[in-house]
Amino acid sequence: MSSLFALAGVLLGAGTTAWADRRRWHRDSVTRLLEIRTAVYAEYLAAMEDTGRALLRVLAATTGDERRREAEAAITAFKLGGVRQRIHVLAPADVIQVADEVMRTMRRARDYVATADQQDIQGLRAMKDTVGTARNRFQEAARRDVRDLLAGTASWET
Repeated sequence: MSSLFALAGVLLGAGTTAWADRRRWHRDSVTRLLEIRTAVYAEYLAAMEDTGRALLRVLAATTGDERRREAEAAITAFKLGGVRQRIHVLAPADVIQVADEVMRTMRRARDYVATADQQDIQGLRAMKDTVGTARNRFQEAARRDVRDLLAGTASWET
């Protein structure tokens, strides 16, 4: 009889250890995913900001064909597209969708800068508002994903 209790104790101990290991693995996985996603989201926002500043410098300092080339260079200089591809691998669908919207908006900003009249203050203000709205939507989607990860309700699928 005592060997039966010993066996039950061993099984219970092994089961409890396995359960604790699984919980620790899950917690560590969520922590790693949170760190990775937060870093890529911050990198995307920084690349967007740097790209926007570069486009404004191009608008202010160049003309004609040179402006078109410089606007294209500005959109690629900060690897906005490369970071967006990492978002496609790491983030849930709603964040991916908004990241794609940001990229389309930045391309429209590039096209605007390539052809805009430097004196078109209303057009520039409208483009800045459009870019700002896209940025804000991305920030909100990223925040929602981070909150969901912390709450344990985040999607593990992309």
